[in-house]
Amino acid sequence: MKKLLTLCLLAVTATAYASTDNDTLTIEKPRKVDIITGDSVQKIKVYGREGNDNYTYENSIQLVDSNYVSETTINKDWGFSVGILGKQKKPSWGYPYEGTSLSMHLGLGLCSAIGASDPVAVSVGSSWEIMWTIAEWMRYQYGRHDGYSIGFSIGWRNYRMTGFHHFTKASDGTIGTEHYPDGTEPDFSRIKVFSLQVPIMWQHRFNKRWGFALGPVINFNTYASIKNRYTDVNGDKQKELFKNIHQQPITIDLMLNVNIMNVFNVYCKYSPMNILRSSYTDNTKFQSLSFGIYL
Repeated sequence: MKKLLTLCLLAVTATAYASTDNDTLTIEKPRKVDIITGDSVQKIKVYGREGNDNYTYENSIQLVDSNYVSETTINKDWGFSVGILGKQKKPSWGYPYEGTSLSMHLGLGLCSAIGASDPVAVSVGSSWEIMWTIAEWMRYQYGRHDGYSIGFSIGWRNYRMTGFHHFTKASDGTIGTEHYPDGTEPDFSRIKVFSLQVPIMWQHRFNKRWGFALGPVINFNTYASIKNRYTDVNGDKQKELFKNIHQQPITIDLMLNVNIMNVFNVYCKYSPMNILRSSYTDNTKFQSLSFGIYL
């Protein structure tokens, strides 16, 4: 038994970095060392070394008659990402992971209409955006701090007016605004846009708690509509719905995500392109600005 214990202790002798020389392994400043002794087997497990908290070493020595059998495993620090799937490997300094991951996210935010002329007055507090990233594939390969990602998302954006004007669609398909009839009580008027989205982001992490992502989001705007709700002079609730409002089929947003304490992101997204086609707009040309949280 003394011979066996001596062999185990030799496996954790301190030096600058892990190296092998004549079957001798030396490790400097391990974070934790476990020595497990049984009747016919002894295991030694080393966690961490200088400059690499994620390093692992495991050696198993089995006594067979008067001989012993040794089995060694180094760096079994592979795991699954905080997402759907994907193997990742932590570098020595922690987050971000090196390798690939596949994750899912949900964005909740508010919308604003930029560049709109009177009487289009979109209420930011009543206009919202939902962005569900069904799958985001991420890879870090440009050093330890930088990587990239590409994803597939679906999104809903609502641009709502709450004043005495509402969106409308004329018989020739032109999208404009009108004043509610006298004596009516407005509820809201909104433009809704549904999109299939492809975010392509450059990822950067300063450390395990802070980072950001920047890049374009390509929107395939497959559906858009206008809905108006108001109470008429007789006190009856009225609803108007207009479809096929000639939204731009493809728009591009510039999106910035800022990671806070490695818990959640805040985002801001701006599109320099008009939401509606210019040939079908009267006084309803505007671009989109949205911001919120990205979980």
